[in-house]
Amino acid sequence: MEIKEHRISPSEVLQITNILRSLGLNTSYIGTKLINKSIQYTIKNDIEFITLEKIYLYLHCEYGFNIHSIRNNINYALTNRNKNLSIKNFEKVFGYEYYEKNFEPKLFIEEVSNLIKIIK
Repeated sequence: MEIKEHRISPSEVLQITNILRSLGLNTSYIGTKLINKSIQYTIKNDIEFITLEKIYLYLHCEYGFNIHSIRNNINYALTNRNKNLSIKNFEKVFGYEYYEKNFEPKLFIEEVSNLIKIIK
């Protein structure tokens, strides 16, 4: 199987950051930065079926954080987001009604990655 590798442009990185910010995530949190890198990884490698294990392993290899720390930081960023901002901007970002489950790590990374791929 051939892995297609796409380049992530600076404007796409900015799009990802703006989406995360508009959904209430604090962009200074390590977890938010890891989510951003996860989304970039997913887009860059055109991954259709995301597994958190694969993403966490990539982040571990790339940045040296242990997997437990990666999981905790990502969960912290999603749990401690500005929920009012999430609810307010959710439909503008995704195009459908607010859904709390979208803020679980796997689904969140998938949804934002798919959104960026569509915008591309």
